[in-house]
Amino acid sequence: MRLLAVLFMALALAACASSKGFDRGALRSKMVEQKAVTEEDIQRTLSLKPQLPQPYRLAVYFMPAKSYWRAPFAWTREDKEKIVQAASGISGVADVVLVNDTFASSADIKAVRLAAARAGADAVLVVDGVASIDRYNNPLGMTYIALVTPLFVPGTVMDGLFLANASMWDVRNQYLYLSIEAEGQARKVAPPYFLEEGHVVANAKARGLDELARDLGTRLQRMSVR
Repeated sequence: MRLLAVLFMALALAACASSKGFDRGALRSKMVEQKAVTEEDIQRTLSLKPQLPQPYRLAVYFMPAKSYWRAPFAWTREDKEKIVQAASGISGVADVVLVNDTFASSADIKAVRLAAARAGADAVLVVDGVASIDRYNNPLGMTYIALVTPLFVPGTVMDGLFLANASMWDVRNQYLYLSIEAEGQARKVAPPYFLEEGHVVANAKARGLDELARDLGTRLQRMSVR
């Protein structure tokens, strides 16, 4: 019985021969709240004006991590420090404070603004992200028809993609100052039994946040010299 199970697994691995790629549109939809928009919403948004003091106090809030088909991730302390450091030291930013989930009653932007207001911030930077995994075989994967080859033949490829987004809102009136998107990718080639989704996702996330942090620092610096 065990032999049949191993044989079935080997055949399944051999069948996963091609890459499915990444559906970035579907991934982005995981980060964007879909809701009905009215003409009043548009007019209200057009009437908003920037009103940041100089310098201003910035809060940073990380949206709850989302899982997307075998690609779960968690925000780490290093992730949060990377974004906080990117915003710190900008001439127009007086202080940067991290807002934790415990202070925001929900992930709704109004609840996040309220939490930022309680922290004494003038603006809040909302960071969001989503990850995906694409697993497939390279030509060596054809050897998986043998029962032992999945243990030592590097015939499986695992690609990881992480999309990150940061948007900065005025705490007082929800004026949008900036929106940035970045992505990071990672790849691991190994025997299937030694591939871990978490490791590939973590590497892709680190690269995506590195790019996001660089772009954020540039955009904030441009804002401070206007």
